This record gives sequence, C-alpha cells and structure tokens, in this order.
Amino acid sequence: MPARPLLAAACLLAAGAASAREVIPRGEATPTANRRTPVVMAVERIRGAVVNVSAEELVRIRVPSRPGGDADVFGFFEHPRYRKGYAVTSLGSGVIVSPDGYVLTNNHVVERGARFRVGMVDGRELIAKLIGTDPSSDLAVLKLVTHERLPAVPIGRSEGLLIGETVIAIGNPFGLANTVTTGVLSALHRNFKAGNRTLFDFIQTDASINPGNSGGPLLDIEGRLIGINTAILGDRSAGIGFAIPIDRARRIAADLIDHGEVREGYLGASVTDLPPREGAMPGTSGGVQVTGVDPGSPAERFGVRRGDLVEAVDGVVLEGAEEFRFRLRDLPVGGHVRLDLRRGQQKLVLTVPAVELTPQRVEQLVQRRVGLALEEARATGGVVLAVRAVTRGTPAAKVGIQKGDLVREVNGVEVSTLDEFRRAAGGARRSGQLVLLVQRGYAGERIAFDLD
Repeated sequence: MPARPLLAAACLLAAGAASAREVIPRGEATPTANRRTPVVMAVERIRGAVVNVSAEELVRIRVPSRPGGDADVFGFFEHPRYRKGYAVTSLGSGVIVSPDGYVLTNNHVVERGARFRVGMVDGRELIAKLIGTDPSSDLAVLKLVTHERLPAVPIGRSEGLLIGETVIAIGNPFGLANTVTTGVLSALHRNFKAGNRTLFDFIQTDASINPGNSGGPLLDIEGRLIGINTAILGDRSAGIGFAIPIDRARRIAADLIDHGEVREGYLGASVTDLPPREGAMPGTSGGVQVTGVDPGSPAERFGVRRGDLVEAVDGVVLEGAEEFRFRLRDLPVGGHVRLDLRRGQQKLVLTVPAVELTPQRVEQLVQRRVGLALEEARATGGVVLAVRAVTRGTPAAKVGIQKGDLVREVNGVEVSTLDEFRRAAGGARRSGQLVLLVQRGYAGERIAFDLD
C-alpha cells in the first residue's frame, strides 16, 4: 500500500507549514499615518504627470539587392537604393504641465528627433508633436496627440526657494520608469562649466540624477514643479545635479507655445570683462565695463553710458561679461532689469525696460557689432545673400570678409534672403555666437563672431 506513506508525509508538511504561519504572523498591508510622509503624498499626486520621452531620428537605410539582380559581394547593388527609416536616438524624461497635454523636457533629449513617442505611467504610449525648442536654455515643448484631459503637475516658483529644503526628482534613469529620488536643495543661482560653455543660474541638488533623468521634474515637498532636471557634474553626479529654475522655464515655454520661438528682450548695451584685480578670487572681478550703447536703444534712453561699470544685474553680482549677456538674453519682452552701475566715484541704480528684438533690429545689430551690411542679389538658380559693405576695423574686416562675398548659412541654417538671415541671426543671438558660412568663388569658410 505505497500511497499511505506519501499521504502521511504530505500531512506532516502541511502541519509544518501551518506551524510556520503561526510563528511568523502575516504583516499589516495598510500603510500607517507615519509611513504616508509628505514625500509619499507628493509622489502619489504627480507621478502620473511624469513621462518617458523617446525621440526617433530619420535615417536612410540601405536596401539589399533583389534576388537575381547585379549585386556585389555584400549583396547590394553597385548603385545602392535607400529607403527612409527611423532609429531611436535618445531616451529621456518629461513632465506634463497642462491638462491639454503640453510636456516640458530638455532640448538635448529631442534635438535629433524626427518623431516622438511618450510613455505614460499606466503603460500607454502616445504620439507627440514638437512645438518648439530653445537650445541655449536646453528646453523643449512637446504636445501630446490626444483629446483626453491628462494629469498635470502643479507649477511652483523658483523665487523664494530655501537652501536645505527637501526636493524630489522623478524620471527614467537608464530606462527605469518613474524612479523617485530625494535630497535637498543644495544651492541657488549656481553657475558651472559644461565642456567649453559656462551655464548660469541653475538650481543645484543632491537628489540623485542620472542619464535618462534629463527633462524630468524637480519638485518641492508639496509636489510643485520648481525645476527641470538637466545636467550632472562630470560623468557621474556624485550628489551634484542641476535643474533649470521653473520661472525661467515657464517664460521660455510660453514663448515657444505662443510664438514658436523665444522672443528675447533687447537693451542695446555691449560689455567686456574687466582685467582681473591682483589677488582677487575668481568670480569677483567687480563687474563688467560698458563698451558701447546702441543709438536710440533703451539703454541709451534710460541713462547707460559707455565706460560705466555694471556691478550687478537684478541684484546678482556678475562674474563676467558672459553672465551679463546671459541675463539680458533671458530678459522677457516688456520686462525690466535693474542695473547697479559705478560711474567714476558715483554709484547709480537704473531700471531699464526691454523691447522686442525685431528682425530689423537684428540686422542693425549685426551691422554694428560684426560690421557686415548685406543685400539680396540675383544669381544663377535664384537669389543669394551678398556682402554689400564691410565696416573698417570691425570683426568682419579683421577676418578678411570682402564686398561681394556670399553668406550661405547662419549657425547651420541655409539663408538666401534678408528675411531668412534676420530670423536665423535672431535665433543665433540667444547662443551669443553668430557662425556664418561665407563663400568666395568656389571656396567656403565658417567664421564665428560674438553677438552679445
């Protein structure tokens, strides 16, 4: 009767299991009030608004030869055929900032993309359209293609933040969706080096930020959006991450949504660094010197003079001319900026309004700062943009540009009319540099100019 011992053994195992359940009681699944901390409640409120952004680049795919065709040893025609295809080039994070589906993310997440997909926390995937980008601030706006109302993050303020307060970062590091990290706000108005560029006025945090977090939200303890996570220091963050302050991100996003581009304010003053003082610490130059004031500009009308020393902008002590240019490029049309000046022994505080940098003003700016006057000319194949005159002693004259040279590109954008040049140069001004592809005969050269 072999079945009986087996049955007895099974009964003994069941008894042992029952005994174990009595020794190790089942835990309580319902969260207690102590576990439901402010961080937990903030994450529960907004995690549905955090998305995974994938950008697909349009590529050309080589098509293999047809059976029986004239193929080389690799199986391709001697004159290969191509078809369009898509390849995933970047994965990052984003955050829904309005119920109708606008998403904030980083420019470097989407810059090479031709089409975009956004992954939701519930597993769905939505198509998104690119509304606009601003490479100089590393921001981009997407619009989800849907008619439903979506969960959106409440918007906070970057003004009034407290160093040491708890902050929360949510994103998709290394493709791990909706990863939550916490830390503190480590510093405000932080400037740091990224390659050859200096980036200004960021929020610094020790909340863990890794590749894939780019474009995701930085939140305060109440779950309000205070920044867009953007960068880490070096290859590994070591507890040092940076976010774009939400006040700046909101303004740039509003311009991208309403106008398709960022409208920047114009004051009309150019500056240069002061020579370093003996024994001075880096970043304590004492300001920048005004080297020129454009005729009829707001700077001239409100009292800025050549030779003035600008010590601070809106109360922020300047590290140098590059920071001055950044803070003025970040000034909205219709906004005002406070300049703390020193004129000889006299100290002045001037409040100067910013006007719109119209296409005509852009052309005048290029003529004054670079020394180029351009005109449209007829050529074989259509209209070209030719140099009409070069002002002596200007940067354009010093690099050897001559009357009759052709301007083919502005910062990588092809131009053939004055309107195209004005638009492209206006966009280039936000980066602070104007790169022209200049052609003479059959030769072409790219030449960079500072356009502060």
